[in-house]
Amino acid sequence: MAEYESIHGTKVKYVSSDPTLDSSTEGQVWYNSTSGANKALVQIKAWASGGNLPTATNNNGSATQGTQTASLSFGGGSTEPQTIEYSGATWTTSNNLGTPRFVLSGAGVQTAALGFGGYKSGTFQTATEEYNGSSWTAGGALGTARASMGGNGTQTAALAVTGAPLSPGTQSEEYDGSSWTAGGNYPVAQQSIAIAGSQTAALGAGGITGGPPNGSTVVTNYDGSSWTVVSGTIPNGQNRAAYAGTQTHAVVFGGNINTPPPAGPGTPGIVTTATNEWDGSTFTITANMATARQSYAGAGTATSAIGFAGDKNPGASNDTEEYNSSLNTITQAVWSTGGTVNTIGDVSAGAGTMNAGLKFGGYPPSGGGVGTTATEEYNGSSWTSVNSMNTAGYGLTGTGLQTAAVRFGGYSGTNLNNTEEYDGTNWTAVTAVPSTISSATAFGVQTAAVLAGGYDGSTWQQDALEYDGTNFSSGGTFPSTTGAQYAGSAGTQTAGLYFGGYIPPSALGVTTISYDGSSWSAANNMLISRYTSGSGTQTAALAPGGYSNSNSINPTAGNNLACEQYDGTNWSNTCSNNITRGYQISSNRASNAPGTTGLVFGGSASPSPGNINSSEEFTGGTEVVTVSTLTTS
Repeated sequence: MAEYESIHGTKVKYVSSDPTLDSSTEGQVWYNSTSGANKALVQIKAWASGGNLPTATNNNGSATQGTQTASLSFGGGSTEPQTIEYSGATWTTSNNLGTPRFVLSGAGVQTAALGFGGYKSGTFQTATEEYNGSSWTAGGALGTARASMGGNGTQTAALAVTGAPLSPGTQSEEYDGSSWTAGGNYPVAQQSIAIAGSQTAALGAGGITGGPPNGSTVVTNYDGSSWTVVSGTIPNGQNRAAYAGTQTHAVVFGGNINTPPPAGPGTPGIVTTATNEWDGSTFTITANMATARQSYAGAGTATSAIGFAGDKNPGASNDTEEYNSSLNTITQAVWSTGGTVNTIGDVSAGAGTMNAGLKFGGYPPSGGGVGTTATEEYNGSSWTSVNSMNTAGYGLTGTGLQTAAVRFGGYSGTNLNNTEEYDGTNWTAVTAVPSTISSATAFGVQTAAVLAGGYDGSTWQQDALEYDGTNFSSGGTFPSTTGAQYAGSAGTQTAGLYFGGYIPPSALGVTTISYDGSSWSAANNMLISRYTSGSGTQTAALAPGGYSNSNSINPTAGNNLACEQYDGTNWSNTCSNNITRGYQISSNRASNAPGTTGLVFGGSASPSPGNINSSEEFTGGTEVVTVSTLTTS
């Protein structure tokens, strides 16, 4: 007699509430009796753009064990000696390889990488070099000169597999941190193979058999001594691809594939956007990349990978793409257009929140060196002119709420020491700042604020003052290399953050420092050196736009679009502003709302100052566990 399951299928679990939503639930189906719906947990897999490399290249090597926020690219067809580091947002040039080359392979991480083999000036290379996060030194030479290898592992336990011009092209070698020795022979003679995993537990997939364009579908495992062909195959003979992951869970992405049937293997291949995911027994096609390319580099894991540079056939690429596989749906952060300000100007001050903002002072185009007393309130959609300050100025700073703000200093033909408080209707002059000050920054609330940095007319200040609503007291001296002017800030008087700015005599800062109510301490640097403003809290801050050195988002130094978010430990790149705004653009600082919302307004646009009258609102990205409701008829 037939069993129930063979006739009716398996039963769906009947529950009154959803189960714990984590990776163990992925793929399950259940019926929620409370909502009356069949449900399943859905995994989201997608590629997104990262920061561009400074120069387009292909056939580059990488630290294959690196991450999306700490990757390394070296060598390449048009950048043979170049080494560049990726921070998660921008690529920064480091010290060159000792032996310039391309079609080389790599292993390790950004601070302990290995580069080996390659091709240069008609000669296949045996050179191996070790990178310590700053510079390269010579390591032990490969036993056989070659290029187009598969490579992976660590700096002290690396693997080099097959390559060109080997004959028969099956040799592999193992590196122990000083020298290479022979490893087990690969089952198939080929080159441009994907190798994921470690020296003692590696996955081999694809590659070119017998020369281009004959892509191989063979998949193998390595146990540290011998290679074994496994039952799975990689679709369409994917080769010259980038890869990431381990022997049991990997992704192979981009590259070249055999033309699909009926043309069949051996016919000219095509550059692809395909990503194939290995689960330990089977390759499955997952999310496509945005840009088709081959002969490039990758790093990371099967759930968090990165690919960069490559050959778009024709043309080298400077693209970076990041792959994420998650149970969460991610809503991307966005800057949207806000209301138009009434008094155009830059180096103004601000306070309040995204939906209850305050703008005061600034330098209008016809400022005549004096600045303005103009004050405007924002209601989340439009700006309204309200009662003016008592003293005009620009390069002033402020903090607080729309109904309880404070203004400090500024410039109006000379540096100022004015302090004024706003009660939602009028400004009132109160205790003056102990010294004249301009281009400083402030955070906190009207009765508990910190005034930090600035210029007193002769000296750049690298310390702070606390304001209690009546009096000023010392807020302590900054650590060294901290920006003194046009810095960003966030937080409260007892949990503040200060970042970026101008470092005398001519540098832009990346330094971040935190304040605990009595002293300052160093935190992790920003990704981009710049003048900026800021909003949010000490553990969730926002640094939008400003004036920067050249970077992957803005290749030319000047006013920039780049925006960063701080999570209490690290800065990361988020969506860029829509308009470049320079020099002390203003955003809400004292709302105590995390840096998931923000408001910027006014500012200067190169090359003419004082001509931006727009504002922008920031809404941060969100992540939610994705449950799909299954409908039935």
